[in-house]
Amino acid sequence: MVQVKQVLHCLEQAAPYELAESWDNVGLLVGDPDAPVDGVLCALDITEAVVDEAAERGCNLIVAHHPVIFTSVSRVTADTVTGRILIQMIRKGISGICMHTNMDCASEGVNDLLAASLGLTDVENMGAGETGTLGRVGNLPHAMTLEEFARHVKLSLGANGVRVADGGKPVRRVAVGGGACGKLMDFAVNKGADTFVIGDCSYDLMCRARDIGLNLLDAGHFPTENPVARGFRDLIAAQLPDLNVQVSDRHCDCISFY
Repeated sequence: MVQVKQVLHCLEQAAPYELAESWDNVGLLVGDPDAPVDGVLCALDITEAVVDEAAERGCNLIVAHHPVIFTSVSRVTADTVTGRILIQMIRKGISGICMHTNMDCASEGVNDLLAASLGLTDVENMGAGETGTLGRVGNLPHAMTLEEFARHVKLSLGANGVRVADGGKPVRRVAVGGGACGKLMDFAVNKGADTFVIGDCSYDLMCRARDIGLNLLDAGHFPTENPVARGFRDLIAAQLPDLNVQVSDRHCDCISFY
């Protein structure tokens, strides 16, 4: 029987903790490393709905990108969302492993998967973050107008919408940073990118991108990082082929456009 610590080791090998930002919280955050694993459910976040789904699908381990325990937790009570999730996991005997910024930076991690989803070629490290391994830059097989590329991003990532700042250039060389990576735009420019696809962006960063001639596309936090759920599944299944590993079909983007 596969144990939690074996799945954890598999993930640690792919996304070493040394790649994580200093402020992050990664690894086994809930559960017993020696507990047997009946099945694994992979998701971007551990939510109450995902915990229910795991239990219903016979999975007693959830592997997620965002830490289920992130900011300081001084108490675990049912009157907070985090408290309810942790209580629910413990009651149901469900462990939780979270691989966050280390999986952003890892080879075949969030940003490589994002680049692949967009069809980029000749992908290389963008060189950002504390470890210099955050973000990726690659080339489109053929140039697109910004409007064409925005439609391509929306379709490729299943995004509900894409916010665009027009830097005034056709799209040929594209940098990607899943999640809130707008402040890394100078790294993208230094790598020769004319376009930067990210997941969260404030108005001031959109203005700055336009002013420096960089096309900036905010495709949403969930769509730009959710490919990692399939990445977790493929990684674990390759190393532990007899284990039941599934991707959540209940977890979805909480942002809608009308």
